[in-house]
Amino acid sequence: MIHKARAKRKNRKSLKELEKLITYCGFYCGCCARHRSFTEFRDAVHIIMELVLAHGFQHWMPEVVKEFDYPEFIKGLDFLSREDSWLICKRGCKGGDGRPDCEIRKCCTEHRIEICFDCKEFPCERIRKDKRILKNAREYKKLGKKEWLRKQVEMAKLGFEFHTGKFYKK
Repeated sequence: MIHKARAKRKNRKSLKELEKLITYCGFYCGCCARHRSFTEFRDAVHIIMELVLAHGFQHWMPEVVKEFDYPEFIKGLDFLSREDSWLICKRGCKGGDGRPDCEIRKCCTEHRIEICFDCKEFPCERIRKDKRILKNAREYKKLGKKEWLRKQVEMAKLGFEFHTGKFYKK
């Protein structure tokens, strides 16, 4: 009996932690290539870097292809591949990561709501333009937060990336 109570508390805490990864615009951070748990993005960059170096492009490309800035390209790949770059989100948008100029975050903060779907003005003009948010809102409202979140976690495990709408794990 005590073990079941502990397990429930642990699951509740896990749910609370997962809820922090629901973005203001109603997506799940674990399904974003910028989130630290989404390693496929960085893995792909590592593969590109490995191939570029294995082909020896660094020895001849800077001289042959003048319009291509090879050193900047390598710097860019290095930046994109590092988990410690500012590009990689560790806390989600509610923790301060993501686009600093995000209009939806600003709006939700001003309205003191956790997700734009809960706004009395939803869908506002800003949101009406984004079919992905509208589709996601319908699913969220149909399933409810807990079931929607469970589905998002499962999709993240399968490598789903919400910006592209594709799965990246094989």
